[in-house]
Order: sequence, then C-alpha cells, then structure tokens
Amino acid sequence: MSKLFYKIFLISIIFISTFYKSQIVTVRGVVKDSLNINNFISISVNDTINKFRDKVFKDETFKNKNWNKYDELVKKFSTFPDYPDGNYNITAKLTDTLYFHKRDYITQKYKVADIINKNIKVILKPRPCIPYKKCDQKVPSRLYAFVGKKIDVSYVDQSKYCGISLDSEYKAEYEIEQELNEHYPNSKIIFTAYDHNSMYEYDFSNYDNVLLFIEEYCDELVKDHFFPVYKTTDGRWASPIKLRDEHYYNSDKFKPININFEKSVSFDLLTTNSNPSEEQIAQLKQFKFPEKYYKIENGKAIPIAGRYVEDLVELWKEISEKNKTK
Repeated sequence: MSKLFYKIFLISIIFISTFYKSQIVTVRGVVKDSLNINNFISISVNDTINKFRDKVFKDETFKNKNWNKYDELVKKFSTFPDYPDGNYNITAKLTDTLYFHKRDYITQKYKVADIINKNIKVILKPRPCIPYKKCDQKVPSRLYAFVGKKIDVSYVDQSKYCGISLDSEYKAEYEIEQELNEHYPNSKIIFTAYDHNSMYEYDFSNYDNVLLFIEEYCDELVKDHFFPVYKTTDGRWASPIKLRDEHYYNSDKFKPININFEKSVSFDLLTTNSNPSEEQIAQLKQFKFPEKYYKIENGKAIPIAGRYVEDLVELWKEISEKNKTK
C-alpha cells in the first residue's frame, strides 16, 4: 500500500511540475529607465529576438532559410511598453525569462514567476560609457597624401562610447608606397576612417591600392578622401575616370588624359551578368564607361584615360580650397 501511495505521489509531482512548466500566463508589469525618458525600451521572451539576429548575422545558410520568420518571432516573443508610463503585457510561460533592453542601458532579466510573485518593477540604468573625444580643431595640422597598399581595415565596436554615431568607425593600417605631400616618419601608417553606408565602389577598403588623403586633428589621423589607383605601363600610379563623379572633379587644369594602364587593369561591365546584351552595353557606355575613357572588350571595360596621382593631389587641394570659401 505504501509503495502504491509513493508511486501516486511521484506521478502527481511530475504532473504538477509538467503543468507548471507549460502554463502560459499574461505578464503585466512596468518598465522605465532611471532618467525617466522611457522610450525605445523592448521586452523579449528568453532573448529570442537577439539570439535569432545573432545567428542570422553569423550563418548565411540559416539566414536564407529562416529570415522570413523574423516578423513572426517579433510579434510572438517581444513587445514594447506604453509610453510614457511604461506599462506592458506579454504572454509567456511561468518558467520563461523576460529580457528588458534599451540602447546604452544595462539589460536586465527576470523570471516570469518572480515578476508576478514579487511584483517587480524594472528600472533600467545607463551603462558605463566612454565619452567621444571632443575636438574643436577646424583646420588640420597636417595633410598626408600618399599611395597606400592595404594591410588591414577593421571595424571598431562603438558600443562602449556614449551617445549614438551615425557613422561606422574603422581602424586602418596601410603601407606607404609613394608619398605625395607631407612626409610621414614611418613606412606604415594607422588611421581612423568613418563611413556612412557607402556603396561598394565608394568604400576605400574594397581596393588593394588607393591614393589616400589623411588629415591630423587633435593628434588623431583621420581619412578625408581617396581615389582607387592602378599601375600604368611606365610604372606610375593613376586613377581611371568615374563618370558619375566627373562633375565634382571638373577642372580646366586637371582634365583627364590618355593613360596606358597595365594589361591586368579592367572592370566587369556587370557584376551580375558576364554576358550583357547589346542594349545593356549601350547604356553602360553612356552612363558608366564612355568610349573616350574606356575600351569595351569581352565583357570588360578597359580604362584608356584617367589622372596621375600627382595631378589628383593638386586637384583635391584645389577642390578643398573652393569648398572652404562656400
């Protein structure tokens, strides 16, 4: 009899435990921030949304198969509190954990059961951060212009800084191959670059060799501008013509000239199609690779004109001076 009672007791415990773990409730509570701004706070069940996003960014195969599920996950496992009073409600299991997020604040997490039983009111606190370096210098103390070969360009995590930057920050290291302005004391140079979602062709890190303009502000070296450059048959450096930018570089003194680039220098007419139609080629000749600057052969655009780096440095100085007077 005692054994039977013991078995019934165990089964009851297991049943109650299983029921408890699977019980779904509506959690109601309050979340605010300590500065009483109370906007842009998000609540997620078991941090599901962040975990999903992290996996998407790390695993391209997973992204392709599952990205269409993102909106459904957001709807099912996250919510936002009412503004400005911070009231929220969300459906979850008693054994789940709620994560409370806000940019630049310390994330907090609590078990659903504890929130209900202890009537927890969440107050998010700002995370410790490093203020951005303040620099009031308007005119650079130095300007380095040189042809550089890329060694490394690395993304800088800005989450440790206070506030929000609209630009991504990069730390770059380059080998100096030809100096064209002030002398830099080392053969390698490290500088900071900022970028705001540039198209591929306007991202300097996508080229092996570039003509770089690096300015010094408050003892920090910062990238100002660049031109992609390639070797010519006489061993010099030059940059082909980018038609969409010619209106900006227009100069009576530094017009494009005929240049013989090395045979290896050519560009795909279309990156998505190795066999463009005659109509596509005609459009490319009109808007991207005009015949006075490029020769079209076998689906490639071969540059036949451009500017040498020496002229580009003087051209950029001329443009910079004009911009100062505007």
